[in-house]
Order: sequence, then C-alpha cells, then structure tokens
Amino acid sequence: MKSPKFAVLFLLGAALCGQAHAAFEVFAKGSLSKNHIDTDKYILSLSASTGMAITLLPRVRLEGRYTNTSSLQNVLVIDDVATLNDVMTQTTIYSVGIDLDILGQQSTFQPFIYVGVGYVETKRSYYVTVPSAPAAYYLQEPVRTGISGNLGAGFRISVARALAFEVEAFAYGVDIHKPNPLINLFGSVGIRIFL
Repeated sequence: MKSPKFAVLFLLGAALCGQAHAAFEVFAKGSLSKNHIDTDKYILSLSASTGMAITLLPRVRLEGRYTNTSSLQNVLVIDDVATLNDVMTQTTIYSVGIDLDILGQQSTFQPFIYVGVGYVETKRSYYVTVPSAPAAYYLQEPVRTGISGNLGAGFRISVARALAFEVEAFAYGVDIHKPNPLINLFGSVGIRIFL
C-alpha cells in the first residue's frame, strides 16, 4: 500500500465484506465557530465528519471516518517584525475505531464512546507582510503527516427507527508517542442513519 490512509480504507472495506449480515450505518456531522480575539481579529473554524459503521456485536461498532477541520485566522501580528494574514490551517483525518454504545439501540437516549486511530495530514498557508517589503507574499508550509490517537464521547437521540440526532466531543492527538503531543478538541452535531 502506498499510504496509511489506503490501509485504513482497506481494513474497513475488508470488515464490511466479512460482515454482510450485520447492520450498517452512515453518518455526517459538523460544527462552525467564529471567535473574536480583538475587535478586528478573529479565528473562523469549521469541522465536518462523515463515515460508515458496521455492528460487530450488540453495542459495538467498527467505524470508519473521514474528518476535515479548517481554521482561518484573519490577522496574526508577530511583534513589530511581520504580520500574517489569512492564516489557513486544514487538517484531514482518515480513521478507524470502535464505537461503544453504552445503553444500546433500544434506548431513546444513547450515550457512546469512540476510540480509534488515524492518519493525519495538515496543511498551512498565509500571507506575510513585512514593514520593509512593498507587498505581502504568499507562503505555504510543507504538509505534515502523522498518526493520531482519537477519542470521542457523546450521545445519540433516536428520533425514528432508522434515524438518530448525534452530539459528540471529539479529540485527536498527533505525535502521541512524544513527550508533548499536540491535542485538538472540538464538538459537532449531526445525524446517523441506520440502514
């Protein structure tokens, strides 16, 4: 395999083929926030996640996810040296994990815990303005990749036999094997369809 993301997709596909009689689910969720740092400075964040799950055992699902988180910071001043504008950070996670349904699908309120591992790609770009330069110039940092440890906790509210509203707090850690891993946390809302 050329890339870890293809390995994640391969493992999920193999599990799905081997469990043809099991229950399938698809889901989509997202979030949007705008945080003002000052009257003219803000960070705009957007996250979206979609995927599919297969029931392995009652209350236990194998879940494959595609998650994209993006943030835009309009202005970042670095002392009197430079100003960064339109700082765009985009992170993509291809992950697989286990979803544990605590009370079971018969309950209207369904708390759950998700534990998984993923392949992460992060891209960052921005415009740099230096006081002595005549115009801003565009910089794009090298793409960073790594393995993530993923953890989620939330609840589903069953609104129909085949449909649930879902709320989740999701965290992923990059470089979790190092002394100071990078931890990111966000919340999302969405729907889950039981096929």
